[in-house]
Amino acid sequence: MPTTANHIDLSPLPPASRRELRDFYQFLLERHAKMNKVKPAAATRYHFADLCGQLAWKGDAVAAQRSMRDEW
Repeated sequence: MPTTANHIDLSPLPPASRRELRDFYQFLLERHAKMNKVKPAAATRYHFADLCGQLAWKGDAVAAQRSMRDEW
């Protein structure tokens, strides 16, 4: 991807615009590299599968849900 910048003719632009365009291109390259290094959000989520079968509710679950709902 860096070789693409060498093929663009920036000579018609004033020097300040050329610098700005090169800086922006460098910013895009860095952002693209960072995005490729970031882990997907699904991989960072906690998996509750290891808790299966370990939690037990004592009492009437439906009654507890109704009492919590009725508090509002």
